[in-house]
Amino acid sequence: MNWTGSIRLTSVLKKGRTIVKDSYHEGAFKLSRPVFLDETSPTYFLIHVGGGYVGGDCYQQFFCLEEGAHLTLTTQSATKVYKTTGEPARQETEMVLRKGSFLTYVQDPLIAYEGARYIQDTTIHMDKGSGLLLTDIFTPGWSKSGKDFTYDWIRSKMNVFYDRKRLIMDHVLLQPSDQMESILLLEGYSHFGSLLFIHDGLSEDMITQLEESLSDFGQKARIGFSRLPIRGLMVRVLANQTQLIEKIFAVSENLLRSLALQKDVVFYRKY
Repeated sequence: MNWTGSIRLTSVLKKGRTIVKDSYHEGAFKLSRPVFLDETSPTYFLIHVGGGYVGGDCYQQFFCLEEGAHLTLTTQSATKVYKTTGEPARQETEMVLRKGSFLTYVQDPLIAYEGARYIQDTTIHMDKGSGLLLTDIFTPGWSKSGKDFTYDWIRSKMNVFYDRKRLIMDHVLLQPSDQMESILLLEGYSHFGSLLFIHDGLSEDMITQLEESLSDFGQKARIGFSRLPIRGLMVRVLANQTQLIEKIFAVSENLLRSLALQKDVVFYRKY
C-alpha cells in the first residue's frame, strides 16, 4: 500500500532513561525532537504537515516500547478530516508494549467536517506488566447548514491484547443517518471521548477517587466507567464541547499519574 504518511518509532531503556533506538517517518507525517517534560522519559509530538485528511488518504503508525521504556506521544494539533469522495480517509496504528514499559498516547480531537468518512484501526499488543494511557476524542466540524452531525460516518476499531489474550475489542460507529440522537448512541450530545488506562498500580480506591473527582462535570456531560478484567478502566464521555472533554481527561490523567504512576502533573504546552 502507498501510504500518504507513515511513522515508526522504537524506544528502549538505557542507563535509567528512555531513548529512541530507531525512528522513521515519510510523507505527511513528521516527528518532533524530544521534549523532556518528565526527567526520565521523553515526549514526542506527532506532526501532520498536510493540513488535513481527505478521501483516499492512508496513514500508518507503529510504536514499540521495549522492556522498561516510558514514553509520551501526543499530536501537535487537532486532526481534521474533510469531505471525502470515493474512498474514506484511513489511519492504522499498531503499538507493542513490552514488560515494564508505559506509553502515554494523548491525541488531540479528530474533527470530521461535512461529508467526511473516516476509518481508524488501532491494534495494541501488551506484555504482562506493561501499561498504557490512551485518549481519543471525536467531534463534528463546521458545516454550511450550521447543523451538527454533517459528516457521513466515523468508524473506530480498537483491539487490545494483554499477555497474548484479547482484552478489549471496541468498535465505535458514528453515523448521522442512523439517528445519532437515539438512545444508546449519543443521546443528543455532539462530542464523544474515550480514555483507556491500564497499569498494575491501579486500585479500586483510585477508581473511586476518580469518579468523585469527575462528579462535578455530571451536569454538563455524561460520563461512564468500565472496569477491565485486569487492573484497568475505560472512561467514556459524551458532551457538547471539545474543551469540556479535554478538561475531564486532563483531570483524569493528572489523578492517575499522581496516584497510580506516582508521577508529577505534565503540561504539554501546545498552544
